[in-house]
Amino acid sequence: MKTGYVYRRKGKWVAAVPDANRPGGYYRKSGFLTKGKARDYLYQRRERIENLQTGLPTKGNYLYRLFFEEYIHYIGKNYAYETLKTYRGVIKSFLIFMKTKYPRMQWLSELKLKVFEDYKIWLKDTKHKSNTVNNHLKTFKAMFNVAIKWEYMEKNPMKYVECVNVDDEKIIVALDTKERFQLFFDRCRQLKPEYYPHYYCSAKLGLRLGEMVTLEWSDVDLERNMIKITRKDTFSPKGRNKKDKKPKERIIPFASDVREMLLTLPKTNKKIFLKQGRPISRKDKSLRRWIVAIVRGTELEGMTRFHELRHTTGHILALHHNIHEIKEFLGHADLKTTMRYVKVADETKVRMAETLGKFGFATPPTTHEKKK
Repeated sequence: MKTGYVYRRKGKWVAAVPDANRPGGYYRKSGFLTKGKARDYLYQRRERIENLQTGLPTKGNYLYRLFFEEYIHYIGKNYAYETLKTYRGVIKSFLIFMKTKYPRMQWLSELKLKVFEDYKIWLKDTKHKSNTVNNHLKTFKAMFNVAIKWEYMEKNPMKYVECVNVDDEKIIVALDTKERFQLFFDRCRQLKPEYYPHYYCSAKLGLRLGEMVTLEWSDVDLERNMIKITRKDTFSPKGRNKKDKKPKERIIPFASDVREMLLTLPKTNKKIFLKQGRPISRKDKSLRRWIVAIVRGTELEGMTRFHELRHTTGHILALHHNIHEIKEFLGHADLKTTMRYVKVADETKVRMAETLGKFGFATPPTTHEKKK
């Protein structure tokens, strides 16, 4: 079935809407100033035409592929690029599954519990990890809640779909002791000194990869020792404010060691962290590959992701700060997310036990009391 498209002609955008009653199978509307407005018109007009041609009610009888297109458009307008990328990946996997398992299904109303139980099995069979499977299921639950809000569905088919047991979770390798931290950066200085500031500042500031590569000198206040994570043309911070739905901006204070590190970097570009004198692409894999190379053959082997430097920040902070303070520093919206970054050290647990032991008084029971 045709889905329509938009294109540019003579400086204006045109929406080509599928319509079987028109010559060539399309109704064309021109004169839009932006691509987004042309797409909005395409989605609205296409829905009205389809409902008239099929004679079907909207709820539940809406093509799931068209809903996915609209939803991706909605995510792109309202959320960060990382979120959009996640949803695109989930939908791409699901469409491959549907083409293989249920090629004749077309409507949202046909996406029942059994479909997603089969989808879980398919994801596991195609070597997806348990956490990935559960993230796919949670993503669809959120998508269908929006479909209900848009009156495309009456019930969420994910309501009774259970997540799978997580038995293959990757072990997080963090630089959570002074010795491990020193080991990593000593080897980094030997093997890849160019990336030393990138890794060091990310571990001390809790930076995500997208935040690090898009950070600009205008975001740094060296007088007050603060960095501001803010929206750019090619970057949107993770999370949205509840009131105005704008991307969340975050202020990160830093200590003297980070300040000294920043002062050693050349100001040859508006971006702070460079690769061979040029800005780093968010798709660049070299930062990850060099982490793997640095830890190879050491006790840190198994550290494979740039994001584990952010986990390092959480582990270090957990030595002296509570989880609510860490949540604010890392910029998490949900405390459950922070809990994945925090590991209570053994010595901290011992101090906790001592605190409990000092509270109140207890007398061991006498032999007479035991007999009773």
